[in-house]
Amino acid sequence: MKYNRKNALVYGLLKGLQAEFFGIFVMLFFWAISKAMGILANIMFGFTGIMCVVCILADYGMKEGSKAANADTLHGDNVGRNFGAKTGLIAMLPFAMTAVILAVSKFSGAFDFLAVFKIANACLFPILDIFAHSADIKDMSPAVFLLILPYLALFPLSAYIGFKWGYDKLDLRDKLVYKNK
Repeated sequence: MKYNRKNALVYGLLKGLQAEFFGIFVMLFFWAISKAMGILANIMFGFTGIMCVVCILADYGMKEGSKAANADTLHGDNVGRNFGAKTGLIAMLPFAMTAVILAVSKFSGAFDFLAVFKIANACLFPILDIFAHSADIKDMSPAVFLLILPYLALFPLSAYIGFKWGYDKLDLRDKLVYKNK
C-alpha cells in the first residue's frame, strides 16, 4: 500500500489544531491561577503550552515516519525522511496566518487583533501575557514578534524530527531507559 501524502498533510493540519485545543485548556488553567502565582505561572504554563505543540506534532511525525518507512521499504514508495517538515509547515499555516494578521493590525493601526490572536494561539498565551499583558494592540511591543517566530518554527521542526525518528525506526524508550546498552 502506497503512503497517502495528502491524508498525512490533512491530519498534520488537524494535529496542529489539536495542539491548539490543548493550549486552550492550558490558557484556562493559567487564567485560574495567574493572580496567585504571578510570573511563575507565566513561565510554567508557557512551557506547558509549548510542550503541547512539540509533543503532539513529534508524536504524529513519529507515527507517520514509521508508516512512510514501511511504504518505502515494502512497496517501493519514495516518501523520504524529510516529508515531516512539509507536514509541520501545513500544521503551522493557521497560526502563521494569524501572525500575519497581527502584524497588519499592529503596523497599520486599522483594527485591533491582539485579543483574537492571543486566543487563537492559546499555547503561546502565557508567554505573550508577559510582554503584551493587555488586549490592546497599542500596548503591545513590536518585540513580541520575536516570540512568535520561534513558536511558529516549533511546528515544522517538531514534525520533522519526529518524522525522521519514526522513519529511521529510532526507539526512544531504548535510548532513554537502557542508554544503548
